[in-house]
Amino acid sequence: MSVSTFTFTRTHTAAFVADHMRNQLVRIVQAAGLSPTALVDDWEVLGRAARTWLETGDLMGLTIEFYKPGSSKLELRWDFDITYEGSGVDDDMWVDRDHLRRTIEKAGAPPPGCTYGIILSTRRGRPDVTGMSSTTYRSTEGLVSRATGTAIATHDIMAGLRYWRPA
Repeated sequence: MSVSTFTFTRTHTAAFVADHMRNQLVRIVQAAGLSPTALVDDWEVLGRAARTWLETGDLMGLTIEFYKPGSSKLELRWDFDITYEGSGVDDDMWVDRDHLRRTIEKAGAPPPGCTYGIILSTRRGRPDVTGMSSTTYRSTEGLVSRATGTAIATHDIMAGLRYWRPA
């Protein structure tokens, strides 16, 4: 008889969650009719920051904002709200791609002519990551928010999904 165990460390779950947030962001950008090239190109820095802050428990959320260039008006927004109270089951790691697809259908696409930006929200005192700097969110005035449930889950990290669209 042979017994084996497999344990996920925070490093593994942080990489899993960060990689799948990137994949879901790519799907959101593509559904908006835009190219994910800038997202993929910037992911070297964004991904390193997301993984670092997921490992330390300092990442509170990841947001993608859609807006028209030169405008401060937010047209559409998606949030991945991070919690560090996962299922507690060591081998529990999943992504609900159908949930994202259905949510994209409900949220709709931003109007033509939009671009996008990514914001990572962290706790105070988090470690610095080279290439990251401070920024602010665009106002959500005129938009309504809807939390849709968990999109990515592990035993110790969960990423909930929320979208903001015109009221």
